[in-house]
Amino acid sequence: MFIFLLTNFARDISRIDLIGLILGHIIFAIAITQLLDWSWLKNLMSEEDKKRVLNSYTWKDLVVDGGIIAILIGIISILISIFI
Repeated sequence: MFIFLLTNFARDISRIDLIGLILGHIIFAIAITQLLDWSWLKNLMSEEDKKRVLNSYTWKDLVVDGGIIAILIGIISILISIFI
């Protein structure tokens, strides 16, 4: 049943609507990032913990992070291809 709602929604939305939604989310994300106070983040970990975490970060962690980003980009691409 859900797939019928999804395909029907894909027919009703136009490219202009989809581009507007994506750009609106990007503009909102930039605006909310500028408006919020992020200074509390530096107090989450002590300097020793930061150094320990950065020294223990290896290329395997980088590969895992890259894989997660690739999966997210793939999901976004699939959603865009459904609606365009």
